[in-house]
Amino acid sequence: MAGCSPPRAALVESNELNFRGLYLFHTPLGPNKNQATIINSDATTGLGETVVNNWTICDGPSPGATVVARALGLHIKAGSWQNTFSMTFEVERFKDSTLQVMGISVEDGEWSIVGGTGQFAMASGVIHKKFHEQRSDGNIIELTVHAFCPVQKSSQTQSPQPQQNLLTKSGPFGGNGGSEKDIVEAPRRLESITVSSGSIVDSITFSYVDQAGQKRTAGPWGGAGGNKNTIVLGPNEFVKEVSGEYGRYQTHLIITSMKIITNVKTYGPFGGEGKGRDFSIPAEKNSSIVGFFGRSGTYLDSIGVYVHPL
Repeated sequence: MAGCSPPRAALVESNELNFRGLYLFHTPLGPNKNQATIINSDATTGLGETVVNNWTICDGPSPGATVVARALGLHIKAGSWQNTFSMTFEVERFKDSTLQVMGISVEDGEWSIVGGTGQFAMASGVIHKKFHEQRSDGNIIELTVHAFCPVQKSSQTQSPQPQQNLLTKSGPFGGNGGSEKDIVEAPRRLESITVSSGSIVDSITFSYVDQAGQKRTAGPWGGAGGNKNTIVLGPNEFVKEVSGEYGRYQTHLIITSMKIITNVKTYGPFGGEGKGRDFSIPAEKNSSIVGFFGRSGTYLDSIGVYVHPL
């Protein structure tokens, strides 16, 4: 008998994918239906009905939600419905990358992720399904994606223009107190930001994915005061501007208020407005803010950003 190979995790460094808050619109009826029968079932066995699907997957359950991806493929009646499709992403961050999906049913249980392309090359994992809403033309299913895909080190090495070379820094704004704060790993995208604040901005903490696909956390930069306000960015959400004010607080020149502006909404202001001089750090068109640097001690003394093309 041939010997067993070591588990893949022992040999290959992997990226972890966690997408929550996605909603699949399964619409077999009405003027907006997104599937069509191409083969009818066998009259004797009831087997063989084949349906082509172009299900939309959005970032919310409302009709005006943004389309994140589409489920392009087939489902076939073989006792229960067997699904095979490509989850093709349309949002800029994962444009044209796909997850290859197989499994049974639409409304509940799990689908298997058996492959992928682009940023999700050779992915494996599961999609958890939860029934959300019954509508007159179909139903809406909540999806949670959990998968792993190996880091493509060879392609990164051969790239004529390494991704970290596309990074630019803007700022910082604020004072010169405290000590310098920066990140070591080149960031690719932000995942969450926590701003602690009261009458001023006390500190900032953030998590990001670096150029190798690894999750990183930086901070807290600043003191332990204030109330925590955590922003978790959606799968198609990115930060396009950081703005606020900096001014004197006691003997310190610090960040007194801050807003985080994404392509979806504005978070904040955190801290006290009207206490200093305005600042604004926007990302250029077709770019996003993917990390921070600055200075901090007892408070957040200054803040700057890393910008990367979408």
